[in-house]
Amino acid sequence: MISIDPYDISAPDESVRTETIQKPQPNSDPLEILESDRILDTSCVGHGKDKAVLFSGGDDSLALTHLAMEKGWADVVVHLATNSAIPENIDYVRRVAKEHCWPLIIISSPVELDTFSYRYGFPGAQEHTAAYHSFKGRQLAYLYRRRSGGVKFISGVRKLESDRRMKNISAEVQYSDATSGGNFTGWWVSPLIHKSDEWVHKYRRKHDLPRNPVAKQIHRSGDCQCLAYGNRSEELILIESEYPEFGEWLRNVEKRTQEYRGRIHILEDEFPDVASEVARLRKQTRPNPMKMTILKENFPGVYHDIISVSRDDAILRGQMEPTNYIGHGGMSSDDLQRLVASADQSQATLCETCGDGCSLSSSAVERQIERAEQAYNQTSAVQEELPGITKRDARPIETSQSESGEGDNTVQTTLL
Repeated sequence: MISIDPYDISAPDESVRTETIQKPQPNSDPLEILESDRILDTSCVGHGKDKAVLFSGGDDSLALTHLAMEKGWADVVVHLATNSAIPENIDYVRRVAKEHCWPLIIISSPVELDTFSYRYGFPGAQEHTAAYHSFKGRQLAYLYRRRSGGVKFISGVRKLESDRRMKNISAEVQYSDATSGGNFTGWWVSPLIHKSDEWVHKYRRKHDLPRNPVAKQIHRSGDCQCLAYGNRSEELILIESEYPEFGEWLRNVEKRTQEYRGRIHILEDEFPDVASEVARLRKQTRPNPMKMTILKENFPGVYHDIISVSRDDAILRGQMEPTNYIGHGGMSSDDLQRLVASADQSQATLCETCGDGCSLSSSAVERQIERAEQAYNQTSAVQEELPGITKRDARPIETSQSESGEGDNTVQTTLL
């Protein structure tokens, strides 16, 4: 497996006190001959290996990979390890590659799931492109650079299979440009773009291709479990049922994310000016450090106050934001509202019993009211000159901020 050097942007240890559960690992060993990054270093023979078929482990990619290797369309099979795959998925990829003697490259993302979720929260449908860049796009870019821009990627994407995957695919052969909204820069070939589900099923049966056991259990490939399009009340529960150790790890990532981002939200609630300065300072270094790292280096007193917040209170604050739940992207607005409301109710219970969380909640609410009143006062003079606009029309909008410093897609309306 090729491991791209990870980004050195981890959060300070003391900012997340939830115990880390280690991610389950594949049971299979690397294929000594077939699985090697030396496959890329064959420039002495023509121009080397420059046509790669992407094999995720899903039904479509299985049919495509077999077809591409049988027809000679591809030189090498590439599996993009996302760092959030169900381990049995990689076991399956290796087993199939060994059975067919396919030269295989497995290349892992430099971004761990918790690194992404600490910075941005868990991805939803709108953040899928950012997630793709982090968990798959960087590997594609790495391979593209290794072959001096000549590599062509063969993908199993189909029009009938998923509209959301077709967002950046418009033709069987096209050039993708990351600077223009593409997932990466390079040639993208989609031979199955017009194929039907029936064609895929018939092809697998005709060639007796073994289906991925993970796909049988959870009804999709297990190569990435960021659940950007997932519904936690369905897919997360199914994963926990079929792969309990992996499900426990996902829940642990979620809990640690809620603690870390809960502290960020408390910083924004309690020290808004400091939070703004932290957001500004972190943009001066690339890759951008974590906000808590910048806070520790530049505002040690405030950092101490934020770190002093109990683990449970930090988690509770984190649970008040929808993006801090894995698998929120596929939930209905009503279900998501109920999920967040349960954390709000827990916070309210603490306040009623004079718990530690009371000051965190009340001071944050007070500041929101103050900001809403200020915004209202600033706009009231203009409203008086515009007939037909009433005071009830003046409702300032606040957008929740991500670790990246950019607004996420959760818009909260402050009611006066």
